[in-house]
Amino acid sequence: PVETLRPVARVDSNPGSAVQLDSDSSVGTLLKALRFDAPTDPNPDPECPDAGAETHGGCDDPIANGTPFDLWELARSWTPGFCGSGGKRTCAKKECALDAMTATLTLHGLWPSFSKPADLGGARGATSEGKNAAPRRAAVEPANANELGAAASCFWPQNCAEPSWLIGAEGSSSWQYDPALLPQSPENEKLAPAWYSDGLGAHEWPKHGTCATWADTSGAVPGFDQASYYAATFDLARREGTPAGLVAAAGSKLALAELQAMFGGPKKVALGCTSKCELVQVVTCYTQGKGTKDDPVGPNAQIDCPCTGVRDSHYDNSCAEKHACSLVTILSPGQTGCGGHPSPSPDACGDVLKCCPGVLGPDCTDDADCLGESGCARCAHSGHCTNEPRDT
Repeated sequence: PVETLRPVARVDSNPGSAVQLDSDSSVGTLLKALRFDAPTDPNPDPECPDAGAETHGGCDDPIANGTPFDLWELARSWTPGFCGSGGKRTCAKKECALDAMTATLTLHGLWPSFSKPADLGGARGATSEGKNAAPRRAAVEPANANELGAAASCFWPQNCAEPSWLIGAEGSSSWQYDPALLPQSPENEKLAPAWYSDGLGAHEWPKHGTCATWADTSGAVPGFDQASYYAATFDLARREGTPAGLVAAAGSKLALAELQAMFGGPKKVALGCTSKCELVQVVTCYTQGKGTKDDPVGPNAQIDCPCTGVRDSHYDNSCAEKHACSLVTILSPGQTGCGGHPSPSPDACGDVLKCCPGVLGPDCTDDADCLGESGCARCAHSGHCTNEPRDT
């Protein structure tokens, strides 16, 4: 069954806490009216008046042509929002399966970017996000590079060539995508289910990860190889975690400003929404290290996301587009349209089996917790044992 959206009252002294109200009570009805119907400013970011309104593009291999990147964007998906955003297409993904979907932020990618758009200089290899770009930042090839705008600016590097330091470097990992280099543990599989179950890394490494190998325009200064790129990506996503208030709000709505505040305010985050104002993605921004001992390459200090290129991007920050989403829906797994999230039933598997199709098994943190449980094969991303064997 589809869960009913419920009003959530927030406690000012503890913004991360959520209090459920009975919407049939007089107090609940009053607060619901105040929260959902009172006019609010859908864009509490006056320094970026075009927030969420612009379409931007990336370009192929600009770093070797003299444009080093100086910004990292960490993109994470609100899993139920992503699963519900594309109907049957997204519901068919393994991360959206009944025993895998969780109400949490999961890794989309770590993207080299520019704090200020670079002059494309002829628009070589340019691509555009497009206003209706897929949630996995799939670029749409424009009919002509001028569709990117008057200056044909480049907002992020992509599809970079192998730098000289990495060619033949002893001990470096493969240039071609190699899923065996992903950090292996049940914790990481829960952190990035799309990478392990749906092969997202096969898109992220060639498009974005290859540019992370560059630390300067000469290609002589070592950046990340494939293995260290994954290590830095997963470590950052793990450190950031998911705000407790966001988890508590699953199945309800939050004011845009309240949601932004969970990540440090409107300058610190870009929030991607569907046309129904359902949260899909969260982007935060970080400096690029200089490649010295005291300032190594990689994502370092979190900074304000630039207005031009991130906060004004329709793809990155559509929740904040003017007059779009004063309230943002935080879907729960049961509201995705992917079949809901069944509750464990003591009788559903019979008297013997602890795991069977369509039912969440016992709680677990790793596969060892499921050994010996009748019918259970492994610990799934949801934190429950499942009868489905692990893909090989």
